[in-house]
Amino acid sequence: MRHLVLSLLLFAFVATVSASPAAATDGSAATDGNEDAPVAMMTVPGLPMPVPVAPQFGDMVRLPDGTFIMGLTDEDPFEMQSAGRRRVTVSAFYIDRFEVTNAEYREYLQSLSPGVRDDALPDSTAWTSSASRADFSTYFYGSNYDEYPVVSVTWQDAKDYCKAEDKRLPTEAEWEYAARAGRVGGVYPWSGFSPRDAFGRYLANFNPGRQGQAADGYAFTAPVGSFPPSRWGLHDVAGNAAEWVEDTYSPTYANLSDLDPVYRGEDSEETRKVVRGGAWDSNAFRIGVGFRDMHEADQASPRIGFRCAADISQVEGTQRRFKDPEPPQPDPSNEGGDANSESGDDAAGDTTEEEDGTAPPESGTTPPGGGQ
Repeated sequence: MRHLVLSLLLFAFVATVSASPAAATDGSAATDGNEDAPVAMMTVPGLPMPVPVAPQFGDMVRLPDGTFIMGLTDEDPFEMQSAGRRRVTVSAFYIDRFEVTNAEYREYLQSLSPGVRDDALPDSTAWTSSASRADFSTYFYGSNYDEYPVVSVTWQDAKDYCKAEDKRLPTEAEWEYAARAGRVGGVYPWSGFSPRDAFGRYLANFNPGRQGQAADGYAFTAPVGSFPPSRWGLHDVAGNAAEWVEDTYSPTYANLSDLDPVYRGEDSEETRKVVRGGAWDSNAFRIGVGFRDMHEADQASPRIGFRCAADISQVEGTQRRFKDPEPPQPDPSNEGGDANSESGDDAAGDTTEEEDGTAPPESGTTPPGGGQ
């Protein structure tokens, strides 16, 4: 009996520590306030876990090269998804931890000229379909909503914002790869088949249905990062605001290549773009990592926001592979000497690399992560 009690106590302790917000669940080590503390590297079998990047890279996560099965994992009883599945490989890239917020988007607007700024404003007329009693001005301009995701922006608005930040929209394949966080066959960014954890707490902002729109704590959007991150450190890739991605919508993945796929639809009259992640009003099925939706590119929606991605070179820059060799130095002992003298012949033909200062250039370092 005593052993049973001890086992139960141990299990409760482990569960409490695992569920604690202070636990390092995003691949980083707890630093106890010490910003210089080393960052730990967690691993998944066959796939290295990304680690938080240096502060100068902004609030992004660096994801490694990887191959995964793209497409719906969960059952599709109503045949809502027809794209199928495809094994694809993506090169290493960066992606934002959080969805772009109202405060960040307002700051971006201030950098624009008045005419351009007016065109880039979120569409207040789209707000009428939000089903929220908060008016648009309160939501977008109110300081209480600074950390909420910006919504009601078009696909082009999202692209322009990312470009201004020296970033870009993620491709559909990159988005799903990041959202899966290395989980083969996973339905959500977390383990298991439920949108709630073992304690009954909701893991995303969505519409639980019979439990009521606010059962997860929010009737509309939630401040970014209100729910636990995935083990790759990303927040809100399920629910909150659905997210624009780069791809033009296609009903099938047959148009995609196997390496770094993106479908731009140059030869298509399709005007819809892919939307991923589900939103605050989506049901549990629609916030799954494999579920895809679409929306007219030039139409804003109170359901749709975005996050940015970046190539490795966009964040880390380029490094010169070789150092410039030092120029040859004159030999003081032969300064002004006869070029045909014995010493001059030696200097011209038999000197070593160390003596004439023209040793092979030293190899530099290249940015970590393959594919770039």
